Amino acid sequence: EEDIDGTIEFFERVSNKYGDRLYFTVQIRLETAKNIQFLELMKKAGVRVVCVGFESPIDEELRAMRKGYSSSDMLEWTKILRRFFWIHGMFIAGYPAKGSKSVVSAKETIKYFGRFIRKASLDTVQILLPVPIVGSDLRRRLEKEGRVFPLEVVPWSRYDGTYPCFRPDGMSLRQFQEIPIKLMSRFYNPLSSISVVLRTIAFPIDCVISGWKRWYRGWDRDIIKFAGHLILQRWRKKQKSEKFLEKLESYQLRASLRG
Repeated sequence: EEDIDGTIEFFERVSNKYGDRLYFTVQIRLETAKNIQFLELMKKAGVRVVCVGFESPIDEELRAMRKGYSSSDMLEWTKILRRFFWIHGMFIAGYPAKGSKSVVSAKETIKYFGRFIRKASLDTVQILLPVPIVGSDLRRRLEKEGRVFPLEVVPWSRYDGTYPCFRPDGMSLRQFQEIPIKLMSRFYNPLSSISVVLRTIAFPIDCVISGWKRWYRGWDRDIIKFAGHLILQRWRKKQKSEKFLEKLESYQLRASLRG
């Protein structure tokens, strides 16, 4: 979207030469849903999947991120995108909002995120923790508040969105760490394997009633959900062996006793 004219020219050339025979996965801004002609051109050129940075469905957090839109806008634009593409939703859970009145608990975060993901009917999701990147407004704010963990405790190698890098508000470190895992465990669950079998058995009837594309979308999504479950299980096992969270909790306890 930074060079919309160049992007349009690119997809026009692809479409003219290959039609929709190629298979593209692209990352776009959510607001792109307002440009229907551009969406039609992308689909015509072979774009099948769009990766969208939803960040958060919580309005307080959206304001802290200075997104300029609300969660209701996000749902409206998502419905438009679903008419054209499969959607991979990317989220940041537990973003520290500004002001004590804006603090959202872990339980509320899980409720808001879970509700939005269901309503948006996303095909796949990725949920990470906020990362206070060097030079960002978020890091400057958290450093000023004394909440960023020192590098000897949380080194750069942990700045990948799967570990707490700062002290959260309104919840414990363990609750903070578990938010993405709990949400993704609900989405990528073992019961999806049963859905794959049932959809396969029902294929002749379901395909006639719903059509091939709708049947295949649900079947393929269930396969991905089960694969995601296996990946999450492996990640949990790794965390138990590393005991990183226990070490971080121990550090925070010592720091609170000193302070």
